[in-house]
Amino acid sequence: MNSRIGIGILLVILLALLILPGMLGKLIGLVISLLVWGSSGYLAGRLLQGEGYGLLGNILLGLVGGIVGSVLVTVFGITGLVKLPFIGGILVGALGAVVVVLLAGVLGGNADEAAG
Repeated sequence: MNSRIGIGILLVILLALLILPGMLGKLIGLVISLLVWGSSGYLAGRLLQGEGYGLLGNILLGLVGGIVGSVLVTVFGITGLVKLPFIGGILVGALGAVVVVLLAGVLGGNADEAAG
């Protein structure tokens, strides 16, 4: 009976060693993405509003800004900016976030409020 428990524990440990590295890599990737998006949103918030939009607002703004910024960079052919590790992602996201905030202000009728 004790040998069955020992084999069971050994199998659980082996499974954990096989599964955890993949999960850990995904978790680290998610944390890095959240940091980049949050930094992008914070930078855009500081440029336009002065104080940012709060943690969740900055992350969401950075996420949307990253998508919009990537499209803008591709359309205008400034793809070299994307190749800069980490900083390029923040700058592209901030560029896109600024465009998103300005467009939201113009479409919402509050262009002065969005920019200042």
